[in-house]
Amino acid sequence: MRLRRVALLLLLAGAGGCVGIPIHSRSKKAPLTEIERALPHEWVEIPADHGTVLRGIYVPGEGPPVLLLYGSGMNIARSSELIEMLHDAGYGVLCCDYRGTGYSSGRWWTSKFLDDDARAEWSWLVRTKGRPAGVVGVSIGSLAALGLLTLPDPPEAVVLDRPVDPNTVIQRFIGQTTKIGAFLLLFLVHPTTDVDLKQTLSETKAPTLAVLPAHDVLHPAKDVARMEKHLSPAVTVRTVPGGHLSAHLVDRVRWRSTILDFLDAHLRPGLPAKGGRTVPDDVAGVKSFQLKDRRLTVTLDRDELPEKLVLLLMGTKHNALQPVRSPARRMAFELPRKTVRKLGRLLALRALPAEHGRVIAAPPAGGKRVVKAGASDRSS
Repeated sequence: MRLRRVALLLLLAGAGGCVGIPIHSRSKKAPLTEIERALPHEWVEIPADHGTVLRGIYVPGEGPPVLLLYGSGMNIARSSELIEMLHDAGYGVLCCDYRGTGYSSGRWWTSKFLDDDARAEWSWLVRTKGRPAGVVGVSIGSLAALGLLTLPDPPEAVVLDRPVDPNTVIQRFIGQTTKIGAFLLLFLVHPTTDVDLKQTLSETKAPTLAVLPAHDVLHPAKDVARMEKHLSPAVTVRTVPGGHLSAHLVDRVRWRSTILDFLDAHLRPGLPAKGGRTVPDDVAGVKSFQLKDRRLTVTLDRDELPEKLVLLLMGTKHNALQPVRSPARRMAFELPRKTVRKLGRLLALRALPAEHGRVIAAPPAGGKRVVKAGASDRSS
């Protein structure tokens, strides 16, 4: 299997060195159940170049409009938490699928089209909803947002949430699967992109916030150091707990406040914070946890627990879900080797309702219960 994987990487690398390779994953159409239930919205169609039609939704708000550019592999439905956060804070929100993915038409390829899509959406937003207006780009979406910073009349506020460097993100991502593949890609692949992270952030005059996770395998400390070397005075950098896939999950209030405080300061100056910073309580608080080899031990802060819950494991590389039946205050599990390898170092853990299903990139861990819930488990 590993040899086939390396061979495939060589093939992709050879092709990529000539014509560029995709830097985001194709997403599919998905029912907007959460949004339809919670938020008023209208479907929009935005023409782009080469006959492409970008399809998405606009959620009206009392305050200024914000363009949301989601991350790789996401879609409008999986952006519902972000859309709700911005809407609750008083903003109108435009979110469209990138070309060739989800509900949009067109050809799916390299980051150049992310730039083109962002410009088409931004033009529609300011033409129909007015200014001031802001942009929030998440992960790969931050590269699309970067292109807007180079406009003659850029946005009044730009948030780059977990930004990545287009020149290294593919190698960093593949490196999580196979180090050999990452080494080969480093020399053979030349991603096609119209933006440069370091240069753009050194030249921009538009108010820009870079939200950086403390443990980001796709944009590690040495990449951040190069980015920060010549930052424009207009750029603010804030660090939040978590990794690339978990920064919005570890300390949700802090992550939300970091983004919304910045938007409020530049789009709604002088007005009190409207909302979007509060989050639902978990089933229980986690007093302590430890992952040693494959054995995970967890202590919760209460005895009264539902019949079922799910533990969200957040690591430096990945997230995982561990379903639990008959949970107790103290529990232990033996996780599969594959899950432990995918997680990397375990950063944080949360206890969530059993029906929880809105975690980005978190397939079930499938771990095995080692200690059953019993009277002795509930005694302290």
